[in-house]
Amino acid sequence: MKKTKSTILVLFVAVATLTTITSAFATGQASHSKLGAKVFEANCSPCHANGANTVEATKTLKADALKENGFNGVADIKKRVEEGKGVMPVFKDQLKPAEIDAVANYVWEQSQKDWK
Repeated sequence: MKKTKSTILVLFVAVATLTTITSAFATGQASHSKLGAKVFEANCSPCHANGANTVEATKTLKADALKENGFNGVADIKKRVEEGKGVMPVFKDQLKPAEIDAVANYVWEQSQKDWK
């Protein structure tokens, strides 16, 4: 009987710990997503509102256009935000690394949802 009580206690502690970690992760993702949206609105939306591109119409932030233009994930978007290219400005000196990471993730997530 004693062994059963200690097993139940260990299981309870494990479940409680896992629940806390999962909740913290979800909260972290939500705040990361909010930061990405905020950075996008402040820096990217003048040219890329709703995933469009007011400068080069074929280079939108929609999933199919991103893929067609060689963007296969967050890392590719992050690199473009950091380094710029053509008329796209360099942002590595204007944004903090966490902001660049957040906006790259935000753009990728939105592209997968077709910006809806």
